[in-house]
Amino acid sequence: MSINITLFYSILHLLVDGICAFAMFAIFLPQREGMLFLILYNFCAFALQMPFGVILDMLQIRLEQRAHFYIKLQLDQADAMPENKNWLATKDFFAIENKKQMLCLITVAVGLLFTILGTVTHPVILGIGNALFHIGGGVGTIHEDTAKNWNGKGLGVFVAPGALGLYLGTIAGKNGIRNSLLWIMCALLAGLFVALLYLWNRSINGKKNKQIKGYELLLKQMQLKQMQLKQMQLKEMQLKQTLCLAVCCVLVVILRSYIGMAVVFPWKTTALSGLLAVLAIVLGKMAGGIIGAKYGFGKTTIISLLFAAICYIGSAWMLMGIAALLLFNMTMPITLYLLVSKLPQLSGFCFGLLTFALFLGFLPEYFGLRAIVNGNIIGSVGSIISLLLLQYCFIDKNKGKIKKSSN
Repeated sequence: MSINITLFYSILHLLVDGICAFAMFAIFLPQREGMLFLILYNFCAFALQMPFGVILDMLQIRLEQRAHFYIKLQLDQADAMPENKNWLATKDFFAIENKKQMLCLITVAVGLLFTILGTVTHPVILGIGNALFHIGGGVGTIHEDTAKNWNGKGLGVFVAPGALGLYLGTIAGKNGIRNSLLWIMCALLAGLFVALLYLWNRSINGKKNKQIKGYELLLKQMQLKQMQLKQMQLKEMQLKQTLCLAVCCVLVVILRSYIGMAVVFPWKTTALSGLLAVLAIVLGKMAGGIIGAKYGFGKTTIISLLFAAICYIGSAWMLMGIAALLLFNMTMPITLYLLVSKLPQLSGFCFGLLTFALFLGFLPEYFGLRAIVNGNIIGSVGSIISLLLLQYCFIDKNKGKIKKSSN
């Protein structure tokens, strides 16, 4: 039996962001310290993801190092006793990835607990829960995406539902829908997580009973991990390239976040038009991962951002504005995949870094710094700048060729 953990994480993502938005608008913002609560919540939810991601990376790297030593010992025993090769391979092959995924599940569980507690205590607790969930769910999705060779599809599926959850939670909170809905959502959240644990446990037990074409497969996996560890020992030029890529990805996310806050559409005046805009964002994020994995991230980036720049110019019309939102958000999973594929052992740090960039993009609007040009110009110019930054990420300075986007 095999389950799609990413699908569960995606549904939980929608619920967690919906609960947090609902709690903020229905419970905390109406209080006298509402603006302070909003700042504290956003800081915890966004800025804390990076340190939480680093901690999760360190735990997983240490787990991997210990597991590699143990597997090497098992291989030595298998050489001495050939009849035990299959048994040893079957027993230990899934141990590393299962334990890494379990660390992610524990992080998600703590995040869900803090999220539920935060609705009745303080926005700081709520924000910590949100940050822990996103790191656990994001890194868990990255592991499954890598293990199943999805090449970024899973990232788009995971990040997309959050925008819909925020919108629905905000609408519910602003319109005075009472706390009974909040508790229903919390109960659904807990129930889904219990179902995920149950199905995941059954999946693991099923895998343990399979015979693996053991010795060769296990050896290939060890060699792959060793190659990844060697790639992490970067030379000076490779380190510079990695830093440049990280800076470009961060700048793209800051731009995307700022444009999302700064561009105001004149047609977005009703609940229906707002829902259509959010659905365009959700579909754009999902499509970016799926289309990019199939046709190449370089081509997807060029086409989506060029057309986004054109559509933003005419975004005063509803259809053009919705198209601009969909196309512009297609690069969301692409930026994450680019950074994670460059630093595969630091996926938690990558996820947290780009989330912190989202937070930085919010700040100008929070502090009332308004743009001096129209929103359609900001969106169009921002799309072109994002395109140039991302294309720099794809270009190999030494060869002058477009890089392949696979690991």
